[in-house]
Amino acid sequence: MIGTIYDRINDYGSVKIMLAGPNDIRSWSFGEVRKPETI
Repeated sequence: MIGTIYDRINDYGSVKIMLAGPNDIRSWSFGEVRKPETI
């Protein structure tokens, strides 16, 4: 039974990878860096 569960998890036909634009990345960010050690 365990083998069939893993077979279903790994059963996919394709993977789609997309690049995010600068405006998308800016919309995900929030806050402010206050300590230089965090960079």
